[in-house]
Amino acid sequence: MSTVGLPQRIVLEVLRTGVAAVSANTAVMDSILQDLSAGELTKAKAFWASHPPTVVQSFARFGDTPFPILALTLSGDDTAQDFLGQGDMALLDDDDYTVGSQFRSVDMATFTVFVYAEHPDVVVWYYKIVKRILKMGFLRMIQAGLHDPTLDGADVQPDPRYIPENVFIRRISVKVEYEDIWDDSDSLWVALNGDPETFLTSSGSVTIAHEDADGGFTPIDD
Repeated sequence: MSTVGLPQRIVLEVLRTGVAAVSANTAVMDSILQDLSAGELTKAKAFWASHPPTVVQSFARFGDTPFPILALTLSGDDTAQDFLGQGDMALLDDDDYTVGSQFRSVDMATFTVFVYAEHPDVVVWYYKIVKRILKMGFLRMIQAGLHDPTLDGADVQPDPRYIPENVFIRRISVKVEYEDIWDDSDSLWVALNGDPETFLTSSGSVTIAHEDADGGFTPIDD
């Protein structure tokens, strides 16, 4: 598993690349929307050609953004597994890492794409196309460091306080795991935690500071 800085940018790239590919060749919609009648399929393809979705980050800004809209949002970002993190900080020797100590965690993020349109049929068409784009983009996500992607979706009840009248919404969420890595060699770590050399005993063994420990550091053997 490789480290990822901005996982949302990877999902955004997949989404924008997929939308551009469909716009360049609407014939790919033949298999995605194969249950439509010939007349409906022709209508859906013509509508996409004249109204390709506007892809935005964060929630849609209505009034400034033309419909249909695909809005990519972050629904959740949690630490799934801490290897050496907030609770256990160790300075490891050069046999383990080239410079100083390295901390890492596996995080789990959920990104939700809201599909906004002014007609219920358009929401259904565009939702299905977005779902296919994300599924086909799984390999690209994995290669970029986003692992174990899964999807789920549902209709969304519009909130009249924030959503214009006669707007229909579906959501599709993609959940991924990615690795976050940092070390004690940069100025940010030193500013927050002090000189990493303080984690070594006089004999050169590693000291570990645990968040639940009483009485400070406990030396361990290398």
